[in-house]
Amino acid sequence: MAPRERHAQIRTRDRVRDLAEVYTHEREVNAMLDLVPDMFPSAEDLGNHDRTFLEPACGSGNFLEEILQRKLSTVTVRSYGRGERYEHRILRCLAATYGIDIDPENVTESRDRLRAVISSHLDRDLNTQAPTQGFATAVEAILVTNIIRADTLLDSKHIVLVRYRPGRGATFIREWETLAEPEEAPQLDLFGEFFSNPGRDSLGIHYSALAQHPGPFVGGT
Repeated sequence: MAPRERHAQIRTRDRVRDLAEVYTHEREVNAMLDLVPDMFPSAEDLGNHDRTFLEPACGSGNFLEEILQRKLSTVTVRSYGRGERYEHRILRCLAATYGIDIDPENVTESRDRLRAVISSHLDRDLNTQAPTQGFATAVEAILVTNIIRADTLLDSKHIVLVRYRPGRGATFIREWETLAEPEEAPQLDLFGEFFSNPGRDSLGIHYSALAQHPGPFVGGT
């Protein structure tokens, strides 16, 4: 399939009919995100990277791409160095960004676009230095848990997402959480907190080990 034109709001009429799929234009994406400046880093709060965004019908990732770009704008080598602190900070930006869509093609494209945002950021900021393999596997592990295929309205009781709580030493403590039922959270949107918690890591896990431990981490293994 040919790449979708960046500003197109529909792919095909069939998809509009079958999926009610109409993409939000870049202009509207930016206008909406501009309404919540406290959700992003600013001159007064450069490290504001952990605010949670949930896009319950993310499409091909128009909102997700812009959200991640805005978060990463203050993650620089100058601020965080070139080691694990820098990589962990980028992962924190990604780990607090969630998307759900009913269409598997959209899920794949959303993940691809977020990978591209990170890759472009690293190319600009790290120049010729490559990130670690542990960072690369962590990106993939987070994309699998955070950008998922489901029907948010019909499947809300069964959707499980992973909340990544950052810790010291470039670690995360993960909490496996289900979305609240629609009657408990009738306005699923980009910015709310809609989770109940069925499980968690007992110890912090270094980001480089996320892919090796897809379930709760108890240490010693």
